[in-house]
Amino acid sequence: MKDNQNVILGLHFGHDAGVSILVNGIPKCNLIRERHNRAKHSFGINVSHIEESLLNAELEIEDIDMIAITSTQTWELVVVDRPKELKIQYGEHPNKKFKSTLYEKISTQGYDNFERHLVNGGYIERIYSNRHNYSIRNLFPEYKKIKKENLGITKHLAHFDQINLWNKEHCLKDISRINIQYLLSEKEQIEDLFHFPLRITLKGRVIPGVSIDHHMAHAASAFYNCKSENSIIITHDGGSETGPLNGMIFYGELNKILPVLPHHLTLGSLYQQVGLFLGFGLFGEGKVMGLAPYGKPVFFNRDMIGNAYDLVSKGVNSWLLHCIKLAKSKGYDLDPIGNTNRILEPICVDIAASTQKLFEETLLFTVKCVSDMCLASEINTDTLCYAGGTALNCPANSLLLKESAFKNIYIPPNCDDSGLSLGVAQYAYHHLLDNPRLKISQKSYLSLPYLGLKNSNYDLNKAIKKYKNQINIEENIDCEQSAAKDLHENKIIAWFEGRSEIGPRALGHRSLLLNPSYPNNWARMNDLKQRERWRPFAPAVLKEDVDLYFRGIPNESPFMLFTAQVLKNNLPAITHVDGSARVQTVTEETGGLFLILKKLKEISGCSVVLNTSFNGPKEPIVEKPTEAINFLITTKLDVLYLNGKKITRK
Repeated sequence: MKDNQNVILGLHFGHDAGVSILVNGIPKCNLIRERHNRAKHSFGINVSHIEESLLNAELEIEDIDMIAITSTQTWELVVVDRPKELKIQYGEHPNKKFKSTLYEKISTQGYDNFERHLVNGGYIERIYSNRHNYSIRNLFPEYKKIKKENLGITKHLAHFDQINLWNKEHCLKDISRINIQYLLSEKEQIEDLFHFPLRITLKGRVIPGVSIDHHMAHAASAFYNCKSENSIIITHDGGSETGPLNGMIFYGELNKILPVLPHHLTLGSLYQQVGLFLGFGLFGEGKVMGLAPYGKPVFFNRDMIGNAYDLVSKGVNSWLLHCIKLAKSKGYDLDPIGNTNRILEPICVDIAASTQKLFEETLLFTVKCVSDMCLASEINTDTLCYAGGTALNCPANSLLLKESAFKNIYIPPNCDDSGLSLGVAQYAYHHLLDNPRLKISQKSYLSLPYLGLKNSNYDLNKAIKKYKNQINIEENIDCEQSAAKDLHENKIIAWFEGRSEIGPRALGHRSLLLNPSYPNNWARMNDLKQRERWRPFAPAVLKEDVDLYFRGIPNESPFMLFTAQVLKNNLPAITHVDGSARVQTVTEETGGLFLILKKLKEISGCSVVLNTSFNGPKEPIVEKPTEAINFLITTKLDVLYLNGKKITRK
C-alpha cells in the first residue's frame, strides 16, 4: 500500500450483511454477503469475505487503520467461519482514543452497567433449536454444515446513550414545534452519542475499532454520498416502534452528523406485518408495494396517521383489525387473505392499496413536521436525505419529491441494511476521525452503485470451461450493438458487466433486459424468473429522453427509487395497472446499458427497455460468471452478454 492512506474496514453483521473498504474516504468495494453465499438477506460475517475484499482492493490486513461495525437492531454479531481470527472486545484501543459519551459513563460507573446496552436477539439460538424458524433459517443456510459451538457470537451494542429530550413522548405535531437550535449550537452534547470504542483482533492483529448505532449508519450512507453540504436526514425501518432503534431525525453539516430526535414512526412494522398478513412471508414488503395499484384505498382512515404516541391504542394490529371490521361491513369475501393464489381478489388488493395510502400520507405529514421544526429552529436547508428499508417505497418517495417543502430528496441506492457496512466506514472516516467530506462530482455520484468485487479473467475462463459443452461463445463483437438488435427482435437478454451494483435494485450491471413494447413481455419475464405474473417491472431510459416517456419524476433518477406516470401507451410491459413505472435514468456512467439504449434508439426510435434484476426465484442477484452461465442453461433466457462475450445455449 502507498504511504499516507487511511483505510477503514466496515462490517455489518445483521441481515443483508456486508463488508466495505474505504481508502481516504473513497469507497473501494462493497461485498454483500448474500451474493456470495447465495442466500437472500443473509446475516453474519465471514473472515474469508474480508480477505476477498482486501485482495480486491489490493490491500492487506496490515493496511487497515480502523474497523467500524454495526448490526441490524437486536441481531447478535456472528462470525461464520474461523471465529478465532475475528474477535470483538468493547473498550479503548491504546493507539486510537476518541471521545464517546457512553464510554465515559461506563468508565466512571463500571462495566456492570454496560450489559444493559448489549443485546443478543437469539437468532442463532432459534435457528439451531427444534422450533420452526424456516424464514430465519433461510437467512443462515450455514446451520446445515456448521455446528453452533463453532460460530463466534458476540452481543451487539444496540442501546447507546440518550439525552433527556428523547425520553419525552413526542407526537408528530409536537416535533413540528420543537426548537433544536440549542442542540446544534452546543453540539458537543450530542456529537459523540452514537459510537463506542472497540478492540478488534483480526488474524492476530489488534486493530482500533468502533461500534456505531444502526440508524447513524443509515444516515451516514445517505448524507456522505449526497451533493449537499447540509441536510436534514430521516432514517426508518421495521426495527421497533419507539426510540432510536426505530429511526431518527439527524442533521448533517459538512463532515458531521448529529442525532436530533427519534420520530417514533411505525411504518416499517406496519408494512412488514401487512406483508405477513397477506401471505408474503418475511421481507415481503416489496410485493405489497407492487400489489397496491391493483386496489383502492377504501380502508384508509386519516385518524390512523401518526407515530406510536399518536396511535397509543391504534398500533399495527389495530390497523389490520380496522381493515377487517370495515371489510366485513362492506361484504368483502375474507377467505383469500393469506392465500397468495388468490392475492388479486378485492380484499387483498384493497388492504394493500389502503396500507400504501396510509404509508404515504404518514410519511408526508412526518416530513412536513420535520420541515416545520427546521423553520422553528432557523435551520436553512433545502435537502432531505432519507434511508432505511422504508426508503425503498418508490411511490412514497415520489410524493415527497412532489409535495414536501424540500427541494432535493436524496436516497442512496443501498438505503436498506445492505448499505450499513459502507455507512459505518464513512461515519468513522468523516465524523469520528474528523476528515473533511469529499466533493461529490457527477461522475462519482452516478458511479456509486458499482462497488461489487471485480471478477478476474480467471473466474471468467473457469466458468466458460465448466460449461463449454453446453454453450456457444462469440467474441470480438460489438456487444452493445448486438444486444440492441436482440432486444429489437424481442429476445430476452442478460447483461453482466464488470462490478455488480450495491443495493437491491438492478442498475445495469446485473440486469435482465427485454423490449417493453410487447404486452405479453410482462408475463414472459415473470415466467422466466418464476415470479407471480401480476408483479410489475421497471423501465430504464436514457436520461436525455426521460421527459418523452414519463411525467412526474426528477430528470435524474439513477437508482430506480422514484415512480412516474407513463406518457405513451406503447410501453405496456413496464406500465403498471395504475399507469405508473419505477424509472431508472441512464447516463454514460451506467456503463454498457447506456450504449445499448443509444443503439436501440437508432434501430427502433425508442430508448426505453424493461430492466429487472438478474436472478432466479428466491435467490440474490448473480455475482459471478458461473452463476450467470448456469442461469442461461437452466432457463429460457435467449442470450447472455458476459463481460464482452455473447453466449448462447448449444
